[in-house]
Amino acid sequence: MANLLHLKIALRYLKPPIWRRVEVPDTLTFWELHFVLQILFDWENSHLFEFRQGRGFINDFLTGSPPVLPGDEDNMPEWQLDPRETTLDEILTKPKDKLTYVYDFGDYWEHDIVVEKVIPLAAGHPASAVRCLTGKRAAPPEDIGGFPGYEQLLEVLAEKAAGTRKRLPSEYAGLGKFDPEEFALAEYNLDLRHLREIVAQENTMLAEYQRRVVAKPAAPGPGINLGPGFDINAMLKAMTATSNLQPPNPPKPKK
Repeated sequence: MANLLHLKIALRYLKPPIWRRVEVPDTLTFWELHFVLQILFDWENSHLFEFRQGRGFINDFLTGSPPVLPGDEDNMPEWQLDPRETTLDEILTKPKDKLTYVYDFGDYWEHDIVVEKVIPLAAGHPASAVRCLTGKRAAPPEDIGGFPGYEQLLEVLAEKAAGTRKRLPSEYAGLGKFDPEEFALAEYNLDLRHLREIVAQENTMLAEYQRRVVAKPAAPGPGINLGPGFDINAMLKAMTATSNLQPPNPPKPKK
């Protein structure tokens, strides 16, 4: 029997806290949950990710970015599960169950995921759509330098608002209108209505890229590392150069 899960997801180390509360069916895969979190935290799906429960031992739960290139499986722990084949009900079964979601192994954004409520669905009841219930504050911009870089951004924005600074440093170009207090609940839920299309487009893109690589292997170009530190940004650039398909990003809320 399927259940609805109320999950609270909070970014670690940041104060005031940045968090979201979301309702999801436990039949969702971790691959789908990844895109839910990408939407809710305004991430751009341009880096690797993982879900983990434990400290990295062989009996701990671990899933994350699926293998993309030939040989990627050799760089993963043998107990790492495929997120496309692993559903939430295999891990999250009762209140207070916890997970960590890590996005971008450079900035290393750690999200604490906690099950707050489990709501049984009647037999035969269709799985409800994913929806965000509430939350607080905007997530940090991509590639800001982790939580230290984000805290520095907040400092210079405060200086600009107070009139003690005329312009932002060049590394924060384009962020002058960033509002750390913004939380666009209606727009997040509008984007979540397209979750199936987003996941289907990503699956199509990955399958097409893998087909092209197998048909005509290309020598690694500058910046493409086939080892454990492989950056999906480089993969997406290479894919765009060899395919008419555009890398899918979750739809961004209109500001």
